[in-house]
Amino acid sequence: MKKCLVIGAAMLDIIVNIDSLPHSGEDVYFQSQDMAIGGCAYNVADILKHFGNPYTLFAPVGKGPYADIIRNKLADKGHTSSIQAAEDNGYCMCIVEANGERTFLTLPGAECRFEKEWFENLNTDEYDCVYVSGYEVEGEGGDHIIDFLEKHPEMTLYYAPGPRITYIEKSKQQRIFNLNPVLHLNDKEAKEYTEMDEIRDAARELYNMAGNTVIITLGAEGVYLKNGEDETTIPSNKVRAIDTIGAGDSHIGAIIAMRQKGADFTSAIKMANKVSARVVLVQGPTLTDEEFEMI
Repeated sequence: MKKCLVIGAAMLDIIVNIDSLPHSGEDVYFQSQDMAIGGCAYNVADILKHFGNPYTLFAPVGKGPYADIIRNKLADKGHTSSIQAAEDNGYCMCIVEANGERTFLTLPGAECRFEKEWFENLNTDEYDCVYVSGYEVEGEGGDHIIDFLEKHPEMTLYYAPGPRITYIEKSKQQRIFNLNPVLHLNDKEAKEYTEMDEIRDAARELYNMAGNTVIITLGAEGVYLKNGEDETTIPSNKVRAIDTIGAGDSHIGAIIAMRQKGADFTSAIKMANKVSARVVLVQGPTLTDEEFEMI
């Protein structure tokens, strides 16, 4: 099995639990605070690691107090990244409400400023697929990421634009769509970007844009899959979420892992639904080995 190249961020998640988001000018207490390593690319790589799939975490780790914490936490979790950046990494303030919904406040850092030179030492023969997050495409180094992808169309591209989908420059978005990526996003992102009210219509519009499989997560309702002429909703078991941080990342990570093992999209999504359902039952974006084994 060849590797998956996981391009994106490893950054700190500072997780704050509150009853509900405050109104402007309101003064509230939060119930608890935790600090964990996160970032979309890290979360995807961690799921691939759980599945035993080979991968390269291509995430910048810089110089500074946040970068030092990230580097140590990566080592603790059995991950490494060969990219050494000159500046410090950013962090994400994850505000989790009592219903499990999360709101992100992100301070960008080295993870958003990819350099062209970083890609030159990659042995691309080792990889058959690549994952890219929208956060890094939007950033200052986004064009360097896309340049690399355009040079290697032989890799299956999994693209998760995320909540920044409506902020990414149209020219960048179009260049990625021209590479026919497998698209992975949630229902809110799909509707907002396509300006469609119905998921089916949004999926068809996205399929026309990218010319490849579209996977739209629907929360507790499951996943809408548009794969060629086939369209279906794949249900998932409903659970009471503790927080939803990392749910989407774990979902696409599991899909990539299963696809590399030869599964079709329906089977891969069924497994991914189980994985993400387990992730929302724990605090933070990732699972321990023991928690993963319970799936």
